[in-house]
Amino acid sequence: MRLDLTRRLAQRYGSRIALTDASRGGAVSFADLDRKAVAVAVRLEELGLRGGDRISVLSGPDEEMVALLFGAVKIGAMLVPHNLRLAPAEIAADVERVRPALVVRGRSVPPELGAVAGSGRRTAVLDELTRTDPGPGPRSFDLGDWESPALVLFTGGSTGRPKGAVLSLRALFMNALATAEGWRLTADDSTITVFPMFHTGGWNVLLLPLLLVGGRTVFLDRFDPAEVLRLLDAERLTILGGVPSMLIDLVGRPEFARASLTSLRFAKSGGGHSPPSVVNAFRERGIPFYQGYGLTEAGPNLLYSTTDDLARPGTIGRANLLVDLRLVDEEGKESDVGELLVGGPVLFSGYLDDPGATADAMAGPYVRTGDVLRRDADGFYYFVGRTKLMFKSGGENVYFSEVEQAIELHASVVESAVIGVPDPKWGEVGRAFLVERTPIPDDDLRRYLRERLAAYKVPKTFVRLTEIPHTRAGKKDYPRLRREAGP
Repeated sequence: MRLDLTRRLAQRYGSRIALTDASRGGAVSFADLDRKAVAVAVRLEELGLRGGDRISVLSGPDEEMVALLFGAVKIGAMLVPHNLRLAPAEIAADVERVRPALVVRGRSVPPELGAVAGSGRRTAVLDELTRTDPGPGPRSFDLGDWESPALVLFTGGSTGRPKGAVLSLRALFMNALATAEGWRLTADDSTITVFPMFHTGGWNVLLLPLLLVGGRTVFLDRFDPAEVLRLLDAERLTILGGVPSMLIDLVGRPEFARASLTSLRFAKSGGGHSPPSVVNAFRERGIPFYQGYGLTEAGPNLLYSTTDDLARPGTIGRANLLVDLRLVDEEGKESDVGELLVGGPVLFSGYLDDPGATADAMAGPYVRTGDVLRRDADGFYYFVGRTKLMFKSGGENVYFSEVEQAIELHASVVESAVIGVPDPKWGEVGRAFLVERTPIPDDDLRRYLRERLAAYKVPKTFVRLTEIPHTRAGKKDYPRLRREAGP
């Protein structure tokens, strides 16, 4: 199957606004987006790029990045956004891994960084690509097929070196379709993207799904909590998504209490479980708050939620359309509590140039998530923890996430992170790192937890921090906490 998606969207939605740039001003209609994508495709062909070529891109979040993706798709090339938060030497090393035919620098990236990353390679400036005059009349291209690689996104790397997940046009489109159906997205919906474009959230939560239904995405070049809250009201946005660390920052600002937020249909958390302090802050304002779930290699919008979920504390929703979910125990047998395996047309095509890692990630036609979930009798899922984010105490498995959720139910706790540390008697015991709203003595917290957890799950020690460290992907930085905990 071959599909010129932006042409179809332009025919359907025409002058409707698809993208708004809040940092620099300006708006892009669906027709404008297709014209920009055509301009990119023409220029890429002029530069000698063909189907299967890789394009490394260094750019902040903006509408030009979207045009670059669809321009590359028109000629069957693939886009590889790089993490701008890395050191220049790290970025250059990642570009070397990709072996791109072209390195593209965005307007927000210093020329010297582009020079380092593009050393010895063909380079281009993003704005110049989108300003190319494609000439009169419609243009036709040798479109990539349904399985052609379109986008390569590096994983969060919380359990090792990031790997490049290859996403085909099929995976992107099917995820967008399933997301739009599950969350009931319409042309009247809009969101602000607070995720970087080298992250799956920058594209899939909820930029591409909203494009599919004629909705609108507002770009902000960096995460500024006060500005996000201002834009939610000024742009009358209907959906807010973010990782827990961002949402904690938002609700902790005085601007949160002053914002009207009357246009919001719901807010959702991804990349981790938001603590009750965040959930309650939105729900007290009459805004439904949902815990999302997914991964770069599949989706990442695997589940959907409705207001029915509000009566089921802790649920992350039910399976989206087009998603095949299985829970298996340690012997690979079906179970209501076990590791989640994901199948269906939303799956990635493997890791870039890494067949060994690809094979390790798969269980037949399913991708292993490494996450342990529970499913109730009505098909609602609950996150338990990661198979690798756990410790054994007296031979019993203890999942970090389960203990953290219990700790964060306490009104005095803003956020927590749990790790296992060596113990001569039990092998390992828990150590909890806390950010407190008000001080709580250790013994009081232990008594509170023993009412909610088995004794072996209750942390033996507690450490107070001013903030929980997070990775560049917004996930809790457990390796750093382990290093700081010492032997």
